[in-house]
Amino acid sequence: MNFNQLSYLPGLLILFVVLAAIVWIMEKRFFRFVRKFWFYRRSLFSYVSSFLFLMGMGGLLLSLLDVRGPEEKIKTDVPSERTIILIDTSASMLAEDVKPSRLQKAALIAKHFARKAAGHQLSIVAFAEVQKKIVPFTNDLDLIDARLDSLKNLRNHYGSSALSAAIQESIQYFRETDGDARGNIIVLTDGEETAEGIDFKIPKDVHIALVGVGTLQGGRIPLDDGRGFRFGYKKERGQDIITKLNESFFKRAASDIPSAKYWIANTYSLPSEEILSFFRGEIIKGNNQQDMVIKPVLMEWIVVPSLIILLLSYFMKSIRIFTLGFLLSLTPAHAQEKEEPKLTPEIIERLDQLQSGGLNKLERLKLADDLYKEGSHDEALSLYKENIPGKMSPEFPPEVFLNYGTAQLAKGHIAEGLAVYKELSSSLDNSSESGEIREMMDKNVVSLFRQQEEKKKKEEQEKKENKDKKDDKSQSGDQKNRPDDKNGSQEKKSESKTGDPKEAEKKNPPEEDNKEKSQEPKESEGDKKPLPPQKIPAKLKQLMSDDRQLQMKMIENGTRDLNRRKSRKSKDW
Repeated sequence: MNFNQLSYLPGLLILFVVLAAIVWIMEKRFFRFVRKFWFYRRSLFSYVSSFLFLMGMGGLLLSLLDVRGPEEKIKTDVPSERTIILIDTSASMLAEDVKPSRLQKAALIAKHFARKAAGHQLSIVAFAEVQKKIVPFTNDLDLIDARLDSLKNLRNHYGSSALSAAIQESIQYFRETDGDARGNIIVLTDGEETAEGIDFKIPKDVHIALVGVGTLQGGRIPLDDGRGFRFGYKKERGQDIITKLNESFFKRAASDIPSAKYWIANTYSLPSEEILSFFRGEIIKGNNQQDMVIKPVLMEWIVVPSLIILLLSYFMKSIRIFTLGFLLSLTPAHAQEKEEPKLTPEIIERLDQLQSGGLNKLERLKLADDLYKEGSHDEALSLYKENIPGKMSPEFPPEVFLNYGTAQLAKGHIAEGLAVYKELSSSLDNSSESGEIREMMDKNVVSLFRQQEEKKKKEEQEKKENKDKKDDKSQSGDQKNRPDDKNGSQEKKSESKTGDPKEAEKKNPPEEDNKEKSQEPKESEGDKKPLPPQKIPAKLKQLMSDDRQLQMKMIENGTRDLNRRKSRKSKDW
């Protein structure tokens, strides 16, 4: 066992000594005070607790020195998690047989893959006759999205595909960054004939995922200007060029490359999950085991015992509290239960019949009425809810609905109770019995509103009394602070009595206005609304836009310069 950060030991020793001194001084003062006023001597448990506390804190401070064990050699798998995304930006990728276009679909697939490929270092390379690395190896999704957006408005009208050269350059990029040709390559292309022919020389540790973007029926190549206006379609010998997905190219490439697989992506497909599964399977096959020397971390050997010692210290200091709690747990205490209403033997007998299922619905409602009269409101209300129909029914007497609504009001369910009363009132006729029921409903509703008004008045009175008490306290404080101003206040009172009432109102505004001012809500620090999330600064947006425009121009200019040096007979899409 050794310590990686042994240079911190003097500072930690000083910190421990300071902590021990503070604990000793504070406890000495405390127990001196206890002995002087309560005549208690310090117990042995207290001494042991303080010692264990210092031991535990010392162990935690010691663990900060990064405790390591002796060196060990282990074998570990070193997988390849670097992926290059090659995007074809030739003229044929502007075709719109896949919506919105082949190029925009390829950018969308690349974005979706970047979101799914957690743990991969991604690089984006755009290629036509020449290739441009627009994103180096990174896991910054914002940078990847911004650079892929720069391809949306790309108008490479005269660019053909140099796919073999692009793949060979990507393999070289692996060697430059890691010294070994090992990694994954995703090729997003339509498989059109390449500018320099097809020649694949791929190492076995490079895994290729070919994604065909396009349809077998094909589509025309639109010609748009920089502002997005279409001025025609690409032609050859006066005829519109129809570019089609070359599926035979993908079959040939998948058979020639040692580790390759291809997918055809239409408008709605995003094969990111399948590509990742393919890469995982190939990586597991090609994993290499390497010897690594490590020093295992042994911090838990010190931290865990130190925490146990600290908990033991707290237990020793509070031993009397724990003992009292243990004794109380042995002597069960019976909570004072709410006195339940006593039921008559007849109701108890009917409850037994209810449990055995011997009562019909009408008898159960009659039992609910009797329970409500005896004071068992909860049981009565549950019986009402289980057996009363949803709407008024002539087979049940109206008294049942009256009692049900009254029980709802008694439990504080005002809306439900008033709804029952309203439905019951609309179903009653003009007989004397119906009049008595209406009268009882009116009395119950009036009683309910009276109770609510009395409760409201009582609350307002309590608030007013509390406010008066606060005002009296504030006035008494003002009088204490100004004992010599009695004569001046009397003179001001006499002046207000004899003077002009308007001036008196200006000096002493009415109490109602003061109350209104005092009742104005003040916004406290806790009531402040949270600030809205910060937006992206305008300068950063401008930089991202400039970057996209610059990437577009570099790709287009590179293709244009190369086309000037090419023969007119060569294919330029």
